[in-house]
Amino acid sequence: MSVKSKIPLFVLLTFWLACTSAVSAIEQNIPLSQSKGGTLYLEATLESNIKASFLLDTGSSLLTLNQATFDALTRNQKLFATRTSAARMANGKIVKISQYQLNSVRIGNTCEVGPVEVAVLPKGNNILGINTLLRFAPLTITPDAVILAGCE
Repeated sequence: MSVKSKIPLFVLLTFWLACTSAVSAIEQNIPLSQSKGGTLYLEATLESNIKASFLLDTGSSLLTLNQATFDALTRNQKLFATRTSAARMANGKIVKISQYQLNSVRIGNTCEVGPVEVAVLPKGNNILGINTLLRFAPLTITPDAVILAGCE
């Protein structure tokens, strides 16, 4: 008398996808610089050609560009606002912002995601917010690097 094991196809498929995803992920160590105030910064490339420094901010919901970075980005290409919305700033003030969609944001050599929603503010730092950071998850932040394990 033989007993045949029947494993549901979706269980096998889920296991196979998990294994192949883990194998294809590449971990990247991205160097961070630290300001005198303790904030952490990293370099990122927008649309494959604009390099900029970004404040690493897990409390910010969006990738945010200052006006200077946005101007550099739109020198050679036109971006259209996808929507306008209200944003609460760190000081509690609510301001009206325009949001755009970028095709590509790259951190390090191989960590690239897109499309990504960005907001534009006239002043301040470029901010790498949680909407982009989670696309590279899992991630680990240390005082001198962010380790992105979700790169393909």
